[in-house]
Order: sequence, then C-alpha cells, then structure tokens
Amino acid sequence: MGLITARQMPHSCDKRLVYSGRSFSAQDQVSGTVLSYSRTEPSLLQYPCNDSYAWGRLSPALYLGQKVFLSIDAFKTSLLPMTIPDDLETPNASVSAAVFVKGGWLVMVINGRVYLYFFTGGEEEWIPVVGIDSLVTKLSNTHCCYSEPDPDCPTTSMTIFAYETGHSASQSHVFMSKNGGYMFTPVKLSPGLQGVLLGVYNFVSLSQTGMLINHTHSGREEKAAEAYFTYTAGNISHIAMGFHLKSTGDPDVQVIQDSDLSGFTILWNKDSLLASFNNGLLVEPVTVLHTREFPDTSPPFPGSGLCHVISSNTEIAALTQDHQLFYGSRDMVSTTMVHIGESNSSQGGLCDAVLMFNRIGMLTMLSPVPINGSWAYNFQKCTFNMQSLLMHIWPPLQACPVEILKGHFHKRLYYIDMYQKLNLSATFVPKPGTGAFPLVTVSNPHVLGFHAQIREDGYTYDGSTTYSLHMKLLQQYFSGMAEPDFCESFLDGGMSTLTVDVPNKGISCIDMHPLSALIKVGCPPTKYITFFKNTTACSKGVFEEGLLQDNFTYTIRQNVYDPNFLATPQTGQHNLEVLYDYNKLGCPILLYYDTPWLPVLELWENGAFVEYVSADFVVFEVNGMFNYDYLLTAAEANCISQPQNWTSLIKKQDYPNPHTAWSRINYVSCKNHDGPKLVSPSAKYQVLAQNEKNKIIFPHYNGFYIFKAIVVDKLYSYCSLSLSDLVLSYGQSSIIFLMHVHETWLWSVVNQFIPLPLKLSSPPLKKGFSNLY
Repeated sequence: MGLITARQMPHSCDKRLVYSGRSFSAQDQVSGTVLSYSRTEPSLLQYPCNDSYAWGRLSPALYLGQKVFLSIDAFKTSLLPMTIPDDLETPNASVSAAVFVKGGWLVMVINGRVYLYFFTGGEEEWIPVVGIDSLVTKLSNTHCCYSEPDPDCPTTSMTIFAYETGHSASQSHVFMSKNGGYMFTPVKLSPGLQGVLLGVYNFVSLSQTGMLINHTHSGREEKAAEAYFTYTAGNISHIAMGFHLKSTGDPDVQVIQDSDLSGFTILWNKDSLLASFNNGLLVEPVTVLHTREFPDTSPPFPGSGLCHVISSNTEIAALTQDHQLFYGSRDMVSTTMVHIGESNSSQGGLCDAVLMFNRIGMLTMLSPVPINGSWAYNFQKCTFNMQSLLMHIWPPLQACPVEILKGHFHKRLYYIDMYQKLNLSATFVPKPGTGAFPLVTVSNPHVLGFHAQIREDGYTYDGSTTYSLHMKLLQQYFSGMAEPDFCESFLDGGMSTLTVDVPNKGISCIDMHPLSALIKVGCPPTKYITFFKNTTACSKGVFEEGLLQDNFTYTIRQNVYDPNFLATPQTGQHNLEVLYDYNKLGCPILLYYDTPWLPVLELWENGAFVEYVSADFVVFEVNGMFNYDYLLTAAEANCISQPQNWTSLIKKQDYPNPHTAWSRINYVSCKNHDGPKLVSPSAKYQVLAQNEKNKIIFPHYNGFYIFKAIVVDKLYSYCSLSLSDLVLSYGQSSIIFLMHVHETWLWSVVNQFIPLPLKLSSPPLKKGFSNLY
C-alpha cells in the first residue's frame, strides 16, 4: 500500500508495519479450511461498542479479504488467517456476511450456511445454527452501546436477520433470531411487496423492522433503480419516500447503522453513497465539496467507483477503487465530504486496503502483508490526523460555528413511564456572528413528543453568549400535540432517540459531536411495588423471625383450596404442605378475621418510595385458597357493565394460570360503557383500589394466606407490577398453633390476641404449623 499524498501537505500519515514480537514460521500451520471473502473488495467489521468491561480488551474487529482475520487488539499484532473445521466446510469456505454479537461471538454466512463462532476465553468453537432451511447470503443486526443497565439494550444485538438478496421481496426467504443466532425462525413477508430484496434491518429507535427494496424500471437512456424502505411493526406497515440508487454492476448494497441508535444510516455500493438521518425515511446523496485540488466531477467519486466506506457516530470516510480518500462528518440536514488525498501506489485500480476509525479524528488505512515462509500476516497501517489534514484544504473549509455544545444526557438511557415527563437540558455557545443554533429531533415521533425552549444564560470569559436549551419529553400519545392516528398505542410504548445537533455545522467540527440520548417509553427496571405492613405477626410477638427462617412449614386443609383456581376443590385431594419462604415473604401481616382488609400497595423506584398505588389491582391466593370473599357486589361498586372475575378469566386459558390470567393487557373496567351488559348485579366485585370501598373479608379461620397483588390499571404504568405477601388471619377460639423447632414443641402465643381459652392438641407429626379444627 502506498503513501497517501496531497499537494501542499507536508505530512499525510503515520505509516508503519505492525508485527508480533514472536516470529512465525512454516511450522505455524493452520488447521481446517481457510476462510476467504466472497466480494472482490475487502471489508472491515468493527464491534462498535468500546466496552472494556464486557470485553476486557480493545473492541474486536474482523478483516474480510482474500484471507479473513479476527483481531481483538486493533490489529496490533501479526495474525494467522481464520479457518473453519474441515468437517463443516471444505475445500472452499467463502464468507458472504458476518456480524458481531454482544457477548463474544460472531455469526457468519459461509457458502450460504450460517455458523456461530465463539472466540473469547481463549477457546474457539464453531456451531451450525438451527432453523434455517435454505441458503442465505446476508446478515444484519443493530448494536446498542448505552451503558445504563437496561434489559433491552444489551440484548439488542441478539436480534439477527439472515436472508438472501436478489430475489422478489415477497418470495424471499428471511429468518430471524432473537437469541444471538442459536435459533432462527422464518419471517412471513407481505405478498404485496414489489421489487427485489436488498436488505432487512432492525430499526430499534423506530421500534420497527425495515426492508430495503429495489424497484427497477427501464428507461430509454439508462437503467434506473428506485429503491425504498418499507417498515413493519406488528400488523401495520408503511413505505418511505423512494430514492435513486445507481448501480452499473453488482446490485448489492452495504448498509451501516449507527450504534447510538439516532437513526443515521449509510447506504453505499460501487456507484452510490447515500445517507439518512432518520432510519431511511428520507435518503439523500452524500455530496463532495469542490476544492482547488478536487474540482467539480461527475460522478462525485471518480475512478472506478467506491471500494470501502466506514462510519462512526460522528464521522464518515470513503476510499475509491483508484485510491482516492474522502472524509466528512455526519449532519442531520446534508452529509458532506471533502477530498483528502490520492495514493501513490503503483497498483492502480486495485482496492487493497480498508479504513478503520481509531478514535475521533484519527483514521487508519489498513492492509495485510504476508510473511515469507509462514501462514501468518503482518499489517500495514497508515494513520491520518484528520484535523491536521483539513487545515491544508484550499479554499479553507467553513470554520466550526460552535464553541460549546454539551449536555449531561449524552450517551445515557432514560425511561418515561405512563403519563410521566422527562426534563433534559443542554448548554450551547455559538461563535459570534454565525447565527448557529441547535436543532432537536427524535427518531420516533410516533412514540416520543417534546417541547424545547432556548434561553440566554450568561456569557463566557471572552464575552460570547451562553444559551440553555431546555427540553420536556413525554409520550406522544399524551402530549396533545399530534393527531390521534399519528400516535402509537399507549399500551405498547416504544423506543426513540433524542438528538441535539447544529445543522450544517460543516466538516471542521470534528470534536463537536451531536448529543444523543436513548429514551424508552416503557417500564423502568427499578420500579416495583411492596405491601404496606403496619402490624405483623413478628411485631406482636406471635412468631419469632428465626422460627420462620428455619424451614418452617404450614398445612392447608383439602377443602379450602383448589389447584385449578376455580374455587372448587377436587375430590379426594390431600392436605397441602407449604414451605414458608421467609426471604421472599418476611413476617406475615396480622389480621383479625372480622376486620375487612384492603391491601395498601407502595410504589418504589431506585430504592426510594414514590407513592401509594391508587390504581385498580386484583389479588389471588397463590395456593388456590378460596375461603375468603369480597365486600362489595357489582351493583354496590356502581358498575355499569359486567365486571371481570378470576373464574371466568382462568377458564379462558388452555392451562389455568392466575399469574397471567388477569393483567393490564386484558383488564376492562366495569365503569366502561363499552363493556358487556350488566346481567348479574349481585356478583362479587373482585377489583380493589385505594379510592374504592371494596375490601377482602375472611371467614372464622386461623391460618396463612399468601396473596399476590397485580396492578391491572392500563393507565398507571407500563410495568407488570405484582408481588406476593403473607397474611395471617386469626380469631377462631378452637384453634391452637403448634411449631416444632429444634426437636422442641412450643405452644403459640396467639392467646394474647384471642381472648377465648385455647384447646390443647397433640403435636403434629412433622415440623411446621397446622390449622386444627
């Protein structure tokens, strides 16, 4: 690879040959079938998340060329080419696609078949995937690099699409994996899709799946291609605006999605370079600035076309077949590049290098160099300081119009639960006289709405005006700013990114990156509910905590529980022995049977109390006990439609499961006029709420109940708020509680709560607690 030179550039790159300290020889044989790339031009795949905690090293990268190399140290050492065992692929192993999966493995398409390759921990392992029954050529997945502990973010890259391009979109075979490539399932495509399939992508910040389709039509002068994205979310789909995609040869299109999920997308092939800042909804060509060394050309990238394109979260670089290097910065309005230089390599027309971003403003051109007498390869590196090179462009580039653009929300993940609002702010200082101001955008306006306001906030030390940008974000459905048909359903939530950037700020703003945050309209993972306990059996001296922690058991009589939760005990069933889970339940709430009980639920988030839950909720006894009732009937609860109940909802299930039978998804309030007709006003009303009069009533029964509470109000939270807790009901005079602890029989001390005399009974035959009649 030759040195990149440009007129009036005293120094272009730091050129060096990278090799290992230990020498390789002919004895360093490779085992298996050597991998090669199916395309003529080499490519580089970088894992985008520089997460040292997950990897314990630099982010891995995969070089794809005549040989394939996997590096975990940014190609700082010599490497042997990758191979696959002979029993999987032989004699040729051609790689057509590969993706990194967070967790330490690759998914690769080799000879049309898909494999998992694990490379961490010093071990290498190849595994064929399951579920793909036809040959495929392409893979795609999206990475989420936000560091906050969100259950969805680390698993984003686990969603992988495998497909074959070049066929009718409606008849193409597409497979999807949600577990990182272990198992794939077929994706059913709409039969009405017109055109040839070019790609399938997971647009996370749109909460949709996107398909890139090429609709070709013939004209008199040339063959033009009108490409477009179509998006699917559930059963709803729509088509974006089409764009021109020139292709004189291979119709294959490479798509690069940014890891900050802002929606910025690069599309390129040999003849076209296009960019979109909104997940393909609007796609426009990347333009090249005219300079003294690079006058107006058509097409904008001269020679034999593009060889390699790479993008980071702030920059974009391109290398042409004839070794022209271009560089630019991402922009939400129009992405522009500038010609940097030309290679002095004698290998004209040969694309023999790839590009790699080391960090902001530092670009490396990389190519492998074989070692004589060895299977190993060294790596030739040519590293450019782009800030220095841009200073030599003539006429000079537009100066960066921004002095300061910063916000604490950058690269963070936030949650907006039902009806909640999120307030964020940024600081902005424009250069005097530029008139530059930030623009706020969201990737998914169907989900996320916002108000933004700019205020003067003082001056810098040199007299420049400082501005504060204040943003209030909320779910679009509740914003009142959009038509109802524009908003996504309030039940589903969704995901969107917030981006703050200065439009048309120019290429010189290398260090002035856009500010981005990931906003999830959904359940915060640290939100939960607990029972409020004002009186417990431990605080009143009925039980000692040590007793409950020591494998304590209790008995439920056969006539008061139903394992099918239909309030009908099975004939011939036995008493149920229950092991007390103190770590989960703690001390039981102590209740007198003659006092109706309304559970009080507390809402907590991030370990702090938020409020008492005022929403509708339901409860059931987790062991199927049914010897309790509700205070109000449907008529007494002022129902205008027939209320739901546990029995009818469980009967609708194929397998009775009260944990899923009644939830916020299927809850219908009896105060809803659209509900079923009220035909049984005397039916018990089984919904509870702090602002209602309904309560639970107990019989003359001494014993434990383990109640699970489930918040069913659709408009309270996206969280599936539920918890279990223990209730000890007491008050029947003919009962005595006996416990066997460390081979000693102890009498219960509940007589301090039951004023009637207790009857002594012989001890039970096993350790535990028994309700005796």
